Amino acid sequence: MKKFSLGLGLLVAVVGLASAQGFGPMTGPGAQAPMQIQQATPQAKTIEGKLVFVDGLPALQAKDKTYLVRMPRFYYYAYTDGIKEGAAMKLDGYELPTYPGQDKPFFAVTKAVINGKTYDIGAQFYARGMRGAFSGSFMGGRGGMMGGRGGRW
Repeated sequence: MKKFSLGLGLLVAVVGLASAQGFGPMTGPGAQAPMQIQQATPQAKTIEGKLVFVDGLPALQAKDKTYLVRMPRFYYYAYTDGIKEGAAMKLDGYELPTYPGQDKPFFAVTKAVINGKTYDIGAQFYARGMRGAFSGSFMGGRGGMMGGRGGRW
């Protein structure tokens, strides 16, 4: 019985070690990593056109194509300043690639002139990411969205 238990334990250990190893053409010591897709750096661009809404999202209809507009606080500005569909827009910013299966590119706005009023967003908004103006860590650092006490603990 001891020999059987020892043999069974050894068999389970060998099977466990063998199954932990990778199999196939992309595994092993000589394997190469899959090629990564190189994306082009967005170029600064200025576009002009009329404001339209595509599936509830703000978009700019230019002469040749439609751009989905990524402008922070757009709906706030539209509400407070009375921006309506068909308004004349001139946008400075960056054209971003589309998602797979979508034909309209995104346009990240850094400066907008809508109905003669200028909105200066600035590129630093996009650099701050989701933290926005809170400038602290999410879980409390100095300032922070959750309050924080200003010290380490």
